[in-house]
Amino acid sequence: MADSWLQYGFAWAPWLIFALIVLSAYLLTRSHEKAAAPAVQTYACSQCGRRGRPEQMVQVVHEGAVSWQCTQCAG
Repeated sequence: MADSWLQYGFAWAPWLIFALIVLSAYLLTRSHEKAAAPAVQTYACSQCGRRGRPEQMVQVVHEGAVSWQCTQCAG
């Protein structure tokens, strides 16, 4: 009788441990909030590197590739 109990326990122990690990990982990560997105997206000028909002930048297309330039570099 003791041998059958040991075999039964060792057969189900890995599955039980795996289920406990997955359950604990789920419980620990479900309350985490996702990182907040930045309030304003900024772009860097492709020539001088100056950063600015999209309203302050000029979109320039070079052979299908899009780059952003500040008004000083584009003008």
